[in-house]
Amino acid sequence: MATKPKDPDDTMQNEADDESNEGTFETDVSETGEDGTTVRQAEVKESDLSEVKKDQS
Repeated sequence: MATKPKDPDDTMQNEADDESNEGTFETDVSETGEDGTTVRQAEVKESDLSEVKKDQS
């Protein structure tokens, strides 16, 4: 599993979007569906690893 630190500009944007100001980071998420398993990037909360916002694609 790969993670990368957030850019400072992204962190400021996230704090504006997330009123609780919890820390977040990006990580790889694997999902299994009818067409097999896919891996995508997702932004998750540090405290409980719940996804902040799902990709619209």
